[in-house]
Amino acid sequence: MEDGDEVVEPIEPESEDIVNLTKRLGVDLVLESNDDWKIQEIGFDGVERYLQPETFTDHVGKLARKVEWTKLVGTKSPYENSKVDPEDELDDENVAKGGLNEELVTPEAGPWSSVAKYLHESLNQLNSLLDVISVTKSTDYMKALTVLDPITVQEPTPETISTNRGTQWIWKRRALQEAVQVLDMAQKQRQRASSNLGLSADYMAHLQRTKFFEELREMREIWRVRKVGDYICGDLSYHIFGWKYDTPAIFDISRRSLSNNMENLSIIEVSVPKDLARRSMLAVSIVQDDIQSGNGLFRDPKDKKYTYSYRESDSEKVKLLHWKDSLKWAQNTLLLRDVFKTICTDAIKLRNRLSIIRDNVLLIHLFDDYLLRFELQWFPFQTGEIKEEGDIYLNRVLREMIIGFECTKFIRPQFFCSMPVTHLPEALDLRGCGGFNTAQIEERAVRSRSILQRMLDVASHRALVTMVSDVAERVSRISLDPTVQYRWLNCGRTTSRMMFNMTSKDFEMYIGTVRSVFFANISSDGVEVETKDGIKMKCQRDPARVMYACQYAMCCYSVTMVSTMSRNNNWVTPFQTMCANVFALDERGNPAPNIVLCNQAATRSILFVFHVGMEPEVFVRRFIVNEETMKPEEHEWKKLCYSRLHGATLCRKIDALLVFLRDH
Repeated sequence: MEDGDEVVEPIEPESEDIVNLTKRLGVDLVLESNDDWKIQEIGFDGVERYLQPETFTDHVGKLARKVEWTKLVGTKSPYENSKVDPEDELDDENVAKGGLNEELVTPEAGPWSSVAKYLHESLNQLNSLLDVISVTKSTDYMKALTVLDPITVQEPTPETISTNRGTQWIWKRRALQEAVQVLDMAQKQRQRASSNLGLSADYMAHLQRTKFFEELREMREIWRVRKVGDYICGDLSYHIFGWKYDTPAIFDISRRSLSNNMENLSIIEVSVPKDLARRSMLAVSIVQDDIQSGNGLFRDPKDKKYTYSYRESDSEKVKLLHWKDSLKWAQNTLLLRDVFKTICTDAIKLRNRLSIIRDNVLLIHLFDDYLLRFELQWFPFQTGEIKEEGDIYLNRVLREMIIGFECTKFIRPQFFCSMPVTHLPEALDLRGCGGFNTAQIEERAVRSRSILQRMLDVASHRALVTMVSDVAERVSRISLDPTVQYRWLNCGRTTSRMMFNMTSKDFEMYIGTVRSVFFANISSDGVEVETKDGIKMKCQRDPARVMYACQYAMCCYSVTMVSTMSRNNNWVTPFQTMCANVFALDERGNPAPNIVLCNQAATRSILFVFHVGMEPEVFVRRFIVNEETMKPEEHEWKKLCYSRLHGATLCRKIDALLVFLRDH
């Protein structure tokens, strides 16, 4: 410093004042990233105008303008107005009136006082920045990584892993124990609530009310339920289309108060109509109208087995039943009662069927001496299994028909269709070769059939199927040569088809790939036996004729086996077939297929005649070379005893006979 310079000594306040002053003069330093350019406005042409982000100086200036410097520095300022008397306080009123018009006095520090102040503040900011940088540098987790710095991840040791697993197991076990305690407490509360031990009446009422609404929601999933005023009622009717909530099919719903001895009961109590408070079953069966079953067709008037009346039911016991069982039984009773009434009405309308109705039993003529029997049975309205009577198959078919009838919408929806525009009469109307007149359209129209008519067809087919099954069982049991096996190709309600397969033991290699089969076609009207060649033999509904047709098919198979064995063998000189006729008749006019063979040397002729249901006949004679010179006594047919031929089966007997007569 030069000699002429004046030294200005700053005022030294007390030590505490120095610390406070240092804190007040310091500026908080914030390190953060620059702000993005913010959009100021977007023009109509789509051009975006941005605001330039604030610099660090602008940000510091904004913060400085928020600081109240008069409070920080005080009235004794070392840089400005140092000559102002500190005791002269500015009056707010004088300032408001503009009374302070005195000019500022130049400070004693000279004109560089403001520069010194700015330098002092800048040094303080640099000191704060250096402190932050030093702390950041000395702290490991705050050091910034560069791209080339490797990132090392410390792998856990086995001890750390085991320790962590053990800790996790301990915490999981504690969590499970807490959950078990909560569940045990809830279970105890529920048990106490169900037994009403130590709980209030309000809480029990709340539980019963909650259970009532839960069961009511479950009931609404199955049954139609609605509320009318203060009453809740349901509908037992089973009709999908039509009127709902009919008076005879309505049941009331109420809530019962459960006591300790009624824990297993439902909270809902239903009251079904009195006439439906009984269980029922509709048994369908096929009976034969003969002397033996004369009294068994109808019920005994003195027998009270299936005549349970709803007047005998106990109303208190009915209330104790669960609503699921009582509603199901009541609706089943309503359904079967209506169905039986409908079947009886349809039976009366049929003109070609004789029907009798008595004591909830309907008998209607099926075919020949067979009757179809419907019986409506009543049982007590209580729990327990009911033994199903009648034909189980017909019972289920009737049930399925009822459900299908209720699910069918018989009214066709309206739609537009194109019709020919013509004014000509039907005789002159040229509609093409595929056009039908009114009579033809009505004849070919599909008309709806009642449940009774369809049940008659199903029952007739059921009876014929049973008959054919019995015949097939007898044929397969008594026929040892050839062996007959049967199986069902298709089984339907009104049409079925059975196949019979014929084989000869130890001689299947002669047949090869040719199948020896015949079929039995069963319908609702009758049975017909069809051969492999397509020849059909109508047997109507007579089991004897079905048996006769099966035996005739076996005779034709025997002729085929004789012809095949005479050609396909290991002999040097096979036999020749002179004549074979499966449509031949015997002297009585009955079918008797036959075949005539001749050996290679033309010395012997063999005749096989197969009678239906009898043993075959075998004849042998000398071969006729010249009919003019032959002598009748030398060429007579000699009958052989079939049972004394060698072999146990037909094929073995034929084989032995052909071997013997091969060269004779």
